[in-house]
Amino acid sequence: MKRFFFLLVIISFWQISFAQIPATQENKAGFRSEVFGGLILHTNGWGGNLTYSKFKTYKTYTLFSLDFVNIKNPKEYRIRYQVSPGSFTSSFKYGKINSLYNVRLSYGKQRMLYEKQREKGVEMYFVWKAGLNTGIVKPIFLEISNLDRGVSATSVERYDPDIHNESNIFGRATLGRGLGQSKIAFGANINAGFKFEIANERENIFAIETGVIVDIFPTRVPILAYTEKELLFYNFYINILFGKKYYN
Repeated sequence: MKRFFFLLVIISFWQISFAQIPATQENKAGFRSEVFGGLILHTNGWGGNLTYSKFKTYKTYTLFSLDFVNIKNPKEYRIRYQVSPGSFTSSFKYGKINSLYNVRLSYGKQRMLYEKQREKGVEMYFVWKAGLNTGIVKPIFLEISNLDRGVSATSVERYDPDIHNESNIFGRATLGRGLGQSKIAFGANINAGFKFEIANERENIFAIETGVIVDIFPTRVPILAYTEKELLFYNFYINILFGKKYYN
């Protein structure tokens, strides 16, 4: 279903771009750089992006990008335990022992495939980037009931599915808990997609980019217990981008 959605977006923008009525062509040779960024939505998480673009030729641009995203295992799911009739624990992700946050530093190219022929038309580009990953692997902590230890209180403990279960899990801990115990996983990334620019004013950028990105972590990242550590993460993505074009 997700793959069909992304394919539908690409086809829709392709049809719009080729249905444009030709108009007077604008001279864009004066632009030298762009700065844009926005929201990243992908099949296993979300995040943000900031990109600096340097004009190489009229239709080719060099890209320098910084992304920050979270990456989930597609098998993750939330559960809540019932501690008494009508009373439930706060939800948590069963078997999830680590969260993965990824910082991507990428270099790439953007090439114009179809130029806007009217003020309210669509300009289409092909985009590819590759670069380095710095993954932040943060352990998951939960609130654990100590009633089974003879103490009427809860404590915050690192999640261990072998000893924490419906008899003692009270709920999830605060989001920042465990950040100081995070580990770093280095890797690489590569992505390719299409960018559709739809801003009415030539100096502004409002665009939607969609494509596929692959994140690679050679040391492998443990996210879920009882599963193999992750080496590759494949994601379809949509970027919603805003920015400006500059003459210097």
